[in-house]
Amino acid sequence: MAEEESDHESERLREELENSLEHGVRDENGLPSKYYCFKFCQVVEEYAGRWQVPLPQLQVFQTALCCFTKGTATFPAECEQIQYVLSSLALSFFELLLFFGKDEFLEDPLKYIIESFQECHTTLARYKNVYLKLVKQIIKEGGPWENPVLQAVLKETPQPQETVDAYLNSEIPAFFEIRVRYLLACERIQEAVALSKCCIPHPEVGTNLYFYQAYLTCLFKASLRDHLLKEMAGIDSKDAVEIICNAEREEKDEVLLGLCRAFLIQQLETGNMYYIWDLIFIWSKLQLRANSSKQDFLEECQQLLLAATNVKMIFPFMKAIETELGDEGLQVSDGAMPSQV
Repeated sequence: MAEEESDHESERLREELENSLEHGVRDENGLPSKYYCFKFCQVVEEYAGRWQVPLPQLQVFQTALCCFTKGTATFPAECEQIQYVLSSLALSFFELLLFFGKDEFLEDPLKYIIESFQECHTTLARYKNVYLKLVKQIIKEGGPWENPVLQAVLKETPQPQETVDAYLNSEIPAFFEIRVRYLLACERIQEAVALSKCCIPHPEVGTNLYFYQAYLTCLFKASLRDHLLKEMAGIDSKDAVEIICNAEREEKDEVLLGLCRAFLIQQLETGNMYYIWDLIFIWSKLQLRANSSKQDFLEECQQLLLAATNVKMIFPFMKAIETELGDEGLQVSDGAMPSQV
């Protein structure tokens, strides 16, 4: 029954995408590329959102890719909107393929979906989209989990660094981020930590701060405080602020506050003023969100200042107190600040 429903959905999707191409508003070159791509993304997102399981979603994207391949046959190869749509479709395919093992690639309906993807890629080759090309290569290797270097990384089997680097160079950082997110969602924490740790030192892949975010979050949740502080020592305050802000969309306040406080203490102990205002501002918001007591907030400020080695660090704390508690808070804090700062 679900399979029939999926087939009907695919047919309705195909009709809607074809209609949007026929009735598209044409651009200055007489081509409906911009409007069609915009409408295409809207429709595909709506249909994919109707399913909560990977196979029907994959069928939606397979239908979408076939329609897009046919619909853009007369579009210019350098069209920016087409590149965006192709990259988005490739990333969606890759993300959903994570749910399937190598053996399932040889069975219908997945076998048919993969063959359809490869046929579309051949037709779309003129666009030279690197995301599509990578997904095709990953499929050829047997799927997102089949690379022997990746399997060794996940099992924490020692490998030559040049072998690991060569593998990381073979893909786009976004593909590794999607893998880590999948592992965390499946609570395969040790594998997520192993892959994140592997990506962090790489000169290109490691510029994606998500790997630090995932790694540090796992260490915090595992209560590995000494290990956490050691890893934090190599992160500058600007990156720390970005990590916390990005993590806010995914983590609970307890985790965010713990990470922010740990970053802040390290900064206070070194006496470095770089991004200290930002860290204290974020910490104050998280602290009061977790505990609205004004007295507790003042006591926490005092406790943190005990770790400060730079007298100038009192000023961002005073600003935070004034912002959150007003002039009354400053008056109360006058006699509460540690004299050694």
